[in-house]
Amino acid sequence: MITTAVIMAAGMGTRFGERTETMPKGFIPFKGKSMVERSIDNLISSGIKKIIVGTGYHREWYERLAIKYSEIITVFSPLFAETNSMETLSRCSDAIGGDDFLLLESDIVYAKKALALLLEAPKEDIMLVTPVTKFQDQYYIGTDSNSYLKKCSTEREAIIKETGKEPVGELVGIHKISNKFYRDMLEIYEYTKSLYRCGKHLPNPEKTGYEFFLEDVATWQPFAANFVGEDGSMLTLPSGGISKARDLFVLIENGLQWYEIDDVEDLKFAESHILID
Repeated sequence: MITTAVIMAAGMGTRFGERTETMPKGFIPFKGKSMVERSIDNLISSGIKKIIVGTGYHREWYERLAIKYSEIITVFSPLFAETNSMETLSRCSDAIGGDDFLLLESDIVYAKKALALLLEAPKEDIMLVTPVTKFQDQYYIGTDSNSYLKKCSTEREAIIKETGKEPVGELVGIHKISNKFYRDMLEIYEYTKSLYRCGKHLPNPEKTGYEFFLEDVATWQPFAANFVGEDGSMLTLPSGGISKARDLFVLIENGLQWYEIDDVEDLKFAESHILID
């Protein structure tokens, strides 16, 4: 049974303008209650005993919240302003320890059913997906014939090119992750950081979201795979610890009430259309 959850909450939420000048985006109220407290209450009532919050911008808000909720452990990501969510997730390694866990964003509202779907499913590693409903900033998902992740992208055309079919839906921002899968993500992340710092021509891993590393492990197409050695060979991890992909099952749930709230327009839409307790 999974009893640990990790909430990504380091971002600055700049698209909310002045509303996030003095507080993190997760504390924006949705129907009278902050998004992150709604999520925490859902987690606790679903049996989660330890909630690790990866903090950054205005971390003091989450540290105060940890006084209210004994289940919360905060982990500060000091480079939050210049890195992305994979760096925050890597900082949570010690707090996670050997646990399997639920992985969530701080800026989503969702029906508690979403957690039950993941906790009760027999698969070890699951990405929760719904048919495309968000009117902006969708993160499209493509699968193979067995419903395992094959491609994720903000570009619909990239999914079609990789899978030969339309996206199966969009990312909700709630996952079930085994510790084995997480440790593979960390190994790829650290290795690609070392390559980048040595001047190899690849995107900066520290500015990359954890979603890309979920895809790396699920498809065994490492983040640095576009770099080819002088002998024409593809990169491999030096430890040899990751020799093949780990299946990431894509669980598609029709009719799930949820929304990712990135700005004021998202908030207005969600409060008018999303029906959750």
